[in-house]
Amino acid sequence: MQLAAQWRKPVTAMMDEPFTPAAVWSRRLGIFAIPVAGLAVVAQRAGKIDFNAAVAALGSGMALAVIAILLGIAAFAIIWVHGNRGAGAATAGILAGILVLSAPAYFLVRGWELPALADIATDPANPPAFVFVGAERKPGENPLAYPGESAAVAQMAAYPDIQPLRVSQPPDEVHALALQLVESRGWRVLDSGYTSRRIEAVATSLILKMSDDVVITVNPDGTGARVDMRSASRRGDRDLGTNAQRIRAYLAELAAQAR
Repeated sequence: MQLAAQWRKPVTAMMDEPFTPAAVWSRRLGIFAIPVAGLAVVAQRAGKIDFNAAVAALGSGMALAVIAILLGIAAFAIIWVHGNRGAGAATAGILAGILVLSAPAYFLVRGWELPALADIATDPANPPAFVFVGAERKPGENPLAYPGESAAVAQMAAYPDIQPLRVSQPPDEVHALALQLVESRGWRVLDSGYTSRRIEAVATSLILKMSDDVVITVNPDGTGARVDMRSASRRGDRDLGTNAQRIRAYLAELAAQAR
């Protein structure tokens, strides 16, 4: 009985310690930030809100996450000094904040490492022109024209492997195969180019369903064909490497299937 009483005394004393308000608010804001950021992504993907509204909502979720982390850190400092309760709540708030910020932080770091490019072409000196996507571009979105010489120099330094594809098949066969690959990737075809051997399509990003424009040209090259490709983001001055990766993956698959 004495041992039980002695064990209950420190437990009772611990329960009497005040709960740290900063810990409570850290948990509340951290948990609330998750649906705020999540709903922004879901609504943008479903087309319920436009891009600017989605960015604003996602930014609000990120701001809540940052506040939750700062409050959690402050709560731990108070707990350390005064012995208050709330370590569990502070931990939950910090972890929830980190969860919300993890993906944006990854893209921010990646964006910092890569040049400010949003329009990539296999031939920057003579990039394929967009024709049909002009009707879909909205005010405030990126221009259709290729950015120019400075962008070409930056692209060649950052992505020297982005080059035209040369195959030995006749151009008409290569065009048919190129169109088949575009359709298999789920890109929305604007122009199939049966006579011009030119394809224009719209690709969408995986997370926010943002639209990127793609144009592919197939031209004679000796006894074979040369394939050029251009991929450009409609919004923003940094694509975080998305357009280069799209061209790289597409041409690699086309090269594997062509002869």
